[in-house]
Amino acid sequence: MFMKRIHAPAGYVLLAGDLAAFLLFTYYGKLAHGLPATASGIMETLAPFLLAWILVALFFHPYRRHSLEKAGKQLLNVLLMWTIAAPIGLVIRTLWLGTPLTWLFAAVAYFIMLAFLLGWRIPFAIVYALIRRPSRTL
Repeated sequence: MFMKRIHAPAGYVLLAGDLAAFLLFTYYGKLAHGLPATASGIMETLAPFLLAWILVALFFHPYRRHSLEKAGKQLLNVLLMWTIAAPIGLVIRTLWLGTPLTWLFAAVAYFIMLAFLLGWRIPFAIVYALIRRPSRTL
């Protein structure tokens, strides 16, 4: 069902990049906290945030053509989606792991993951806009 909501091939590239951003965010978090970056440890930390992202994506359709047409719309979508998904992911994480939620962790997780998402999506949006721009002949 989720995969039917993707416009190929750009939507798949965007999805792959987002997944990579989430993996890198989780891997970096493990290393920054001196925790082992094992596959199971990464998945345990990644799952709540990725689940929240996918749930929000079902409503925002970030991988469809209409969401890709304008670079500004792409980046606004990311900001809105992460602003909604981050608290959901934090609540899921708190319930799943049984660890208390701290405002410092919430703020750091929000801003660092947003940086990971925008850090790859800004170049994607620019390149996609350039590719989609109609060519002008002299």
